[in-house]
Amino acid sequence: MSNFNLSFPIDQLATAIAEKLQPYFLTPSTEQPKGEGYRTRKETAEILNISLPTLNHYTKKRILTGYRVGVRVLYKQSEIESALSQIKYGRD
Repeated sequence: MSNFNLSFPIDQLATAIAEKLQPYFLTPSTEQPKGEGYRTRKETAEILNISLPTLNHYTKKRILTGYRVGVRVLYKQSEIESALSQIKYGRD
């Protein structure tokens, strides 16, 4: 193995490394996640502005469908949105 003696100022090395790595860390990802979006119980309750016990009640009454993954229960984003129904008043 040969020894290399590089006389490269550390600040120039740091700048060169930062320039090469900057696109990977500062550019927002344009890739959309594949598949359905899932929400935790807490996120779902916050979206619907309800408590966790109420969310549990809705799940038991099948107003919302929960999906168990291990000990966690997740809800599909599309099903959360479709569970919301518009209230119409008066005659239409």
